[in-house]
Amino acid sequence: MTSGPANGAGAMERYRRLVILVVALLVAALLALSPEIHRQIVTLLALAEPIIEAHPVWGAVVFTAISALGAVLVFVSSWLLVPLGVQAWGPVGCFVLLWAGWFLGGIATYSVGRYLGRPIVRRLLPEPVITRYEGRIPVGGRFLPALLVTVSVPSDIAGYFFGLVKYPAGVYLSALAIGEIPYGLAAVFLTDAFLQRKLSLLLILAGVAGLAGFWAWRRHGGRSTPETQATEAERRGL
Repeated sequence: MTSGPANGAGAMERYRRLVILVVALLVAALLALSPEIHRQIVTLLALAEPIIEAHPVWGAVVFTAISALGAVLVFVSSWLLVPLGVQAWGPVGCFVLLWAGWFLGGIATYSVGRYLGRPIVRRLLPEPVITRYEGRIPVGGRFLPALLVTVSVPSDIAGYFFGLVKYPAGVYLSALAIGEIPYGLAAVFLTDAFLQRKLSLLLILAGVAGLAGFWAWRRHGGRSTPETQATEAERRGL
């Protein structure tokens, strides 16, 4: 029987992106409190502008590629590049590139799971992660359960398992395209709020995100529902 602490750890892992968002908001608010630190960060980000202006196409390609890599490998995060992207292309342009990278990464992870199978996935993901998530992918090929999973499960994990269970590609990709939107919008517009030192907005949104994460942890910590639990027979091919 799973213990309470283990349940809590599993819930924290499931909502990892939300946790990262809350922490990033708090850190951004603390940094923005100091005008001098904020000025130095903005100045440092501005150093990359001439390079991107000189190579606009390659700059966008590299940014998108790193974003895609962050959606493929667990230990790579593209969130750290968001301030640079906002500074270079503005919130809208950065969002488009970030979303495109995450979407391409989702296609890659799904393809690996579906066509290369479990042996390759086991090389890319730690075994505890596989054990924790392999039963959370819904069965039946429905859109809404897939959307809920793409929103709640880290994108660098979910795609592999959707591929392993051979979830309908069109349904998964539609859910992925919509599910990445709120995270992309949050990343770029909150970064823009930091760059403009909108301290009250940062703190309010950090509080809202923290409450949402706490509610999700209390409500779903350690539990799996029949809608998202695949049967052993359906997961035998994983």
